Amino acid sequence: MQVPTPSRPSSVSAHSRAYTPGPTSPAVPGLASNGQVRITYTLAQSLQSSPHAAVITESLRSKLHPLRNLHWRPTAGTLPGSSIRTIQYLDAELVSLDLGPSTARLSTAEGFGGEAGRSQIPGTVLGKPFINLWLGMCDDADTYKNVIRRQLKDWVASVTTQSKRDQEWLIVLVNVTSPGQDDEGGFYLGEARQLNHTTGGAEDPAAWTDLIAKIKDAIITTLDGRVAERMDDVRRTEAQRAVPGWNFCTFFVLKESIAESFEGMTLLDAALVQYSELEASFYQVLKEKNLSWFGKLGGTSPGDDAAPLLSVTKKPYRDLIMSNAISVFDFRCYLLARQCLLLAKMGAVADVALKAARFISSFARTLRENENSLSEPFLESWIYSCSLNVVDECDAWILGASGQESISDAKDVSYNAAKHELLELARAQLDKIGIRAGHLPRVAPFTTSLPDQPPKSRPTSASFDPHAAASDLNDADYKRLSRAGVTNATLLQAIDSSEAFDELYKQLVGRVIETCVASGRTRHRGAVPDAKLVFSDLPTQYIEQHWPVLESYTRIQDLETSKDGEGHSTEEWIHRAMALLRADLAVPEDLRSKEVTARTQQLFEELLKRADGLSSDVTVNEFSPLVLRLVGDIARLDGTRDGSGLAVSVTNTLPITISLEYLKLTVVGPDGVQLLFEHWPTQLPSGDSMLMLLCPNPVLGLFTTAQHEYKISHLLFVEKAPETLDRSNLERKSLSEARAVIRIPDDERAVKVGMMMPRHVVLGDPRVLFQIHTGRNTLKTGTLTVSSQGGQIKFVLESAKVLGHDAITATFKPDRIAVENLPVDQVIVFSVPYVGAPRNDELEVTIEFEYTTAAQTEVVRVVKTKCRAYIGLPLIVNINDKFRNKKLFTNVVIHSANQELVRVAGVALKNTSDHGKLAVKACKRAPVSVVVRPTRPAPFLFQIESSDPNKPPVGETLQLIIVYRSLHEDIFKIVEHAVDLITTNGSNPRIRKQQRETIEATLLNETSWIDMLELIRLSDSSLDIETWAKQLVEKAPVKLDLASVIEAIEDLRRLDMESPLDTRDEDSSWRTVTMPFDVPLMNIINRVQITPKLATGSQTYAGQPVDVALTISSLFHWSGLGPESEKSCMMRYDMACETDSGWLVCGPKRGEYIAMDGAEHTTQLTLLPLRHGTLSLPIVSVEPIENFEGGGRPTCETWQADRAKKMTVLPRNAKSTFVVAMPVPVI
Repeated sequence: MQVPTPSRPSSVSAHSRAYTPGPTSPAVPGLASNGQVRITYTLAQSLQSSPHAAVITESLRSKLHPLRNLHWRPTAGTLPGSSIRTIQYLDAELVSLDLGPSTARLSTAEGFGGEAGRSQIPGTVLGKPFINLWLGMCDDADTYKNVIRRQLKDWVASVTTQSKRDQEWLIVLVNVTSPGQDDEGGFYLGEARQLNHTTGGAEDPAAWTDLIAKIKDAIITTLDGRVAERMDDVRRTEAQRAVPGWNFCTFFVLKESIAESFEGMTLLDAALVQYSELEASFYQVLKEKNLSWFGKLGGTSPGDDAAPLLSVTKKPYRDLIMSNAISVFDFRCYLLARQCLLLAKMGAVADVALKAARFISSFARTLRENENSLSEPFLESWIYSCSLNVVDECDAWILGASGQESISDAKDVSYNAAKHELLELARAQLDKIGIRAGHLPRVAPFTTSLPDQPPKSRPTSASFDPHAAASDLNDADYKRLSRAGVTNATLLQAIDSSEAFDELYKQLVGRVIETCVASGRTRHRGAVPDAKLVFSDLPTQYIEQHWPVLESYTRIQDLETSKDGEGHSTEEWIHRAMALLRADLAVPEDLRSKEVTARTQQLFEELLKRADGLSSDVTVNEFSPLVLRLVGDIARLDGTRDGSGLAVSVTNTLPITISLEYLKLTVVGPDGVQLLFEHWPTQLPSGDSMLMLLCPNPVLGLFTTAQHEYKISHLLFVEKAPETLDRSNLERKSLSEARAVIRIPDDERAVKVGMMMPRHVVLGDPRVLFQIHTGRNTLKTGTLTVSSQGGQIKFVLESAKVLGHDAITATFKPDRIAVENLPVDQVIVFSVPYVGAPRNDELEVTIEFEYTTAAQTEVVRVVKTKCRAYIGLPLIVNINDKFRNKKLFTNVVIHSANQELVRVAGVALKNTSDHGKLAVKACKRAPVSVVVRPTRPAPFLFQIESSDPNKPPVGETLQLIIVYRSLHEDIFKIVEHAVDLITTNGSNPRIRKQQRETIEATLLNETSWIDMLELIRLSDSSLDIETWAKQLVEKAPVKLDLASVIEAIEDLRRLDMESPLDTRDEDSSWRTVTMPFDVPLMNIINRVQITPKLATGSQTYAGQPVDVALTISSLFHWSGLGPESEKSCMMRYDMACETDSGWLVCGPKRGEYIAMDGAEHTTQLTLLPLRHGTLSLPIVSVEPIENFEGGGRPTCETWQADRAKKMTVLPRNAKSTFVVAMPVPVI
């Protein structure tokens, strides 16, 4: 029988990284001897007496050494992050299990004794057998029942004790046959494995396949169970870490047993993980400062400085750990040795050297900082000895593994790099020893090995400096202190003898050079692109720290990697050279050496040479050899030509003269207007120079510097001004350090362009006026372009007209207006129609006028300005129409809009042609203008009738013309002189504008002052104007000029005497607005009349009935149907008598009738006055109740001819007596 075992995996995970060295792996001394899995066997008595027993056992032993490709799926939590681990190579040892106590081959310590014999020190899981085999022969059932079964029971009882519960067992039934003899197969024993052994012939490999597979499965089952159990013990122990009495050393031994078990199973990477976790646990203990399980820091034992670092047998480490007597020094060395030996067995010798180098450096620093009892010579000797020991050990492993796949060429290169680091550590110690012993001078490069800070004081001698040269080498005290703790014979000999030291130093330096060459470490490896990337990143560190000297050095190295290198463009080299120039010039001139100055000059000449060979310009943003500063913040006007100039100071920081092709300065003004100040070719010597930059475009206002650029050869230097604005110290700060504000004054004689609304506006034909003033210039050519804000308005330039100048040569195109040969001081006005409705009735336009003058035809000047104009009218027109028979009365009421005061000179209603069929009469008014205010509108009444009374109007359109003038214009002179009283001619235009608006608003808001001005204007000519003007000045809310007030009054009187309706010129003083007036039509005009039938002189009393006749006359004159029309319409009338009207209507107060042109309808009614007093006659309303025949519903207007009449109703005279009962008082 057999205990069931896990089935063999059918596949192995491709991600398994388990490493198992083969039989040819390098032999690494010092590893544990537990490298074999033990399998016990017991031979049945029947097989022991057989001559085939020795052959079978030896054949089985050969099949078990080695076992290959064992697949282990660890239990969850056993190996984190792993799935299936493959043990590629495993030795299995087959040993006999003798049940006799006197001849037992396996000791109790190995797990073959009872419970009392088990060791308390945890060993590896390989120490006990993994599987027990029983091999026997049985030919028939009787033999099994009588002999074999009893033997099997005894054997099973012996291999299933409590101490062997984790071991598998397997029964193997051996069937021995001769060649050619068939297996009878007459006996079957449950789950036992059958082994067919043929005598006298060749061995059949297939006979062992099933048995070997079962043995592999049993080994894996045992391994998984034992590792899982041991892992549980480790986790349980680690969970008790916070419990008092917990011991790290016990935990270490327990966890190390798992690592040794993995090592014995050739799972070396899993073993290395265990040691890494142990190292992390130790660091945690170190961090918690809980080192009660360790002795002192250590390193004080004799020979510690020269002991081999990678040896695990130089001290009884296991005993020291179990007794809690191990020092931190010994523990760290032992842990490192274990990790390095595993790495070496895995073939990672380079990793061994690298790990050891890092350990030596870091642990030496720990020893130096935390242990005062260790002398500096001891630490130097320990570092020297450990470094060379690791190199020698690794060289031995490399030599023993030569020609094997585990050590590749790539690893050999990395190993030499790590080996070089170790040898450099050893050389640095020789430098210190040689300086102290007087064998080496205390100069570079030997002093580079000395520490930056002096070492901590040691309990040796306060006057002893371990890094200083000896003043007296024969001093006994100095000899003792310089050798304290040193036991390395080679170093002691080198200290005593300079010849020995020199020989040792030369050998070591030779080895350093050899490893440097072997690792590929040369001064120049040819990796120029990589070096270029490194050097290009280094300077940024020094730029931030403002360290120009070091930055220059790194820039030089950067430039060297870019010189004539493959793949380096000229543009890239230029940028790197510019960076070096910037770093060199950043050094103050008084601190700049002659070598730097010469290098700067040569480098810039090389730059120009390379730039001359370029086909296009290279833009340089990171550096500028020229420094620009403004000289003053006000631009200078030329006076003889349009444009302005800026004086700038230019500092050439280079030590040579520069040939400047051009210099341009860009400034930005309001509304995004940009100007360019330029200076053309010039020579700039080293140092400061003064230049005048000119801008031909005539502008005014405040501008800020945006950027400047200049060109030298094919190098285009561009510098943008920062966002910060600084108006102070303009002459000290450069234009690259802060934005500067400049003011360009107004040139009154320069070309100007503008936009204004026409003084004569025609509704339905929107137009705007664009004006060009030539000033001092005779314009050769000019082009005007216009664009609106957001493109809402489209200007029809091709339909523009020139106002007042027939001799001007102008060409109108859809996108521009071109003019030619304009004389000096000429003002040209273009009337341009536009399409669209601007937002908020405010038109925003950008005007650009490009022109050349006759004096400078080669210079193209541009005037660009943004204009705003309010296109809304300052007045509102309301029209009320009243039809009276064959006449139409129209009341035109003018209101002021936007709280603005408007003076209306007149309103006219005219026919659009001389053949109009309507006659218009205006109500006569006084021949003076009327001031219209928001609370005081001005009415104008007109009568309209047909020219021929017999011909009714068909429908015409008239023109309503309103002549007006804003009071802003009336007081303009007064305001201008008032501004002059408080400002000077040189004041800022913006300030004058603000003061003008303030004074104007103050005057217009003073109603009493405006009324007094109007009274003086309307007074008789005999009135003394000066006397009243003085009163006007005194009453003004602001200070006014008397002469300007008198002049303004005289101008107003002169304007009143003009005929404003006859002026249509844009230069006129009055404004006009012409709008279409559509004459309204009305289908039916109803005239209502109520006639009382009273005798002459009779009186009416309250309650007395009054007979009246209601007459309704209909007229179709304003229907627009023509005289031949004979249409009729059914009408309904209604006499409204409310209760408070005082009348009671008797009779047909509501009725219908047929209305025809010129017909009357009369109805008899009775009115009963309900009260006395003066009563108005009832109101009668008339409306159509059906449509015209064959037409739409007619319009109707009704007016009552006697609406203003009233009747006097007298009260009746009568007496009434009332008897009132009075109450009788009770006494």
